[in-house]
Amino acid sequence: MRRNSIQQVLLQSIPSNTALCVAFSGGRDSTALLHALAGLRQESQFNLRAMHVNHGLQAAAQDWEEHCAALASRLDVPYSAVRVTVRTDGGHGLEAAAREARYAALRAGLQPGEWLLTAHHADDQLETVLLHLFRGSGVSGLAGIPRATPFGPGRLFRPLLAVPAAALIDYGADLLLPQGLVWLNDPMNADCAYDRSFLRHDVTPVLRRRFPAAAGAAGRSAALAAEAAGLLDELARIDSQEIVAAHRLSLEPLRKFSPARQRNLIRFQARERGWALPPERRLREGLTQLLEAAPGRQPVLRWSGHEIRRFRQHLHLLDTAALRVIPGDPALKLGGSRPLVLGGPRGVLSLHQGSRAGGAAALASAVVADGLQVVFRSGGERVRAGTDRHHRTLKYLFQSRGIVPWMRCHLPLIFARGELAAVADLWTADWAASQPPERGFQILWSGHAPIQ
Repeated sequence: MRRNSIQQVLLQSIPSNTALCVAFSGGRDSTALLHALAGLRQESQFNLRAMHVNHGLQAAAQDWEEHCAALASRLDVPYSAVRVTVRTDGGHGLEAAAREARYAALRAGLQPGEWLLTAHHADDQLETVLLHLFRGSGVSGLAGIPRATPFGPGRLFRPLLAVPAAALIDYGADLLLPQGLVWLNDPMNADCAYDRSFLRHDVTPVLRRRFPAAAGAAGRSAALAAEAAGLLDELARIDSQEIVAAHRLSLEPLRKFSPARQRNLIRFQARERGWALPPERRLREGLTQLLEAAPGRQPVLRWSGHEIRRFRQHLHLLDTAALRVIPGDPALKLGGSRPLVLGGPRGVLSLHQGSRAGGAAALASAVVADGLQVVFRSGGERVRAGTDRHHRTLKYLFQSRGIVPWMRCHLPLIFARGELAAVADLWTADWAASQPPERGFQILWSGHAPIQ
């Protein structure tokens, strides 16, 4: 069997008997990819299907979906389509919002062990590297589009990343059109109001006239940048073992690192959490403030819905969305075997008969029988807990226990008989605590955001 150059690339890069799902937009590139793979199914035993994402951004979006379904049917390739809503209120622009929605849908639709294939090529890589260069990205950005990466339950693979766009143009003219296979043209791809389209139509043609091998050179530079980014990630993983515990970083060992190494660790931790990276200038200035703040000060580094806060000898990595509270009934009742869901970072409260070693004292059965209400801090609350001879303000208790300031308003206060009986599962008022040999009821507070 005579194979074309595109099929040769696919055979060399994709193992036989692999389950493949093509991200099928209906454009020339993804049509060429799907067509080439369909011609290799019998030889390589590919389990092939196509998935189309309808963004709903164009009046003809439904027609495009139907075109893709018809073309897949003609190639005898199983096909599915998913419709998404593109949110443009995230501040990242329409292109980025559409890409995020598309990949989320593709990830959700991927089967375990399946490879998602996209038709990105060398000229796409050139455009991506240029975009990141003009935006002032570091080596992670200059690494451009990765060839392969874990993706949901499977793998994302771009087999044509080293193939020039000219080869796909030839494929369309020589193989698709003679068979009556046409492709879609998205008008957004021709609209130079979008950065990528501007580069494609107004910038890269000029570059290629002067530097014909620009796309290949950009691909090699991206590969080197990816190596450098990988080494920086390895360093950050080593540093994380010494400095990072769950959601917080220890200040003392962090201060011993160079500023560049400190910033590398912060960027790595943001990526590990799936967060956007902090803008470079804000990271430099904010990290300096966090490290040099006088005792008692609580500077904050904020960006894109995320924060780094300092409290005592730690930097805390916070997702502000996770700290929001869903408004609920102001008169919450706790009792019986059913847990009380507080919402947001406040977690869940429940009662369990018996005491817990090392925890706060259990509530007396008579106190629980009289009814428990849950409220949140309004100020001035006091409690005498355990063997303490004095009533203490909650402010004093929080400071002595090292409760982070931004979570103090989220700690549930349990009242009985009109008095404060317990503070979460941390302190129990002496008047409300069970006395031996009574077992009483232990309060359990779980699922909440970190408090220390």
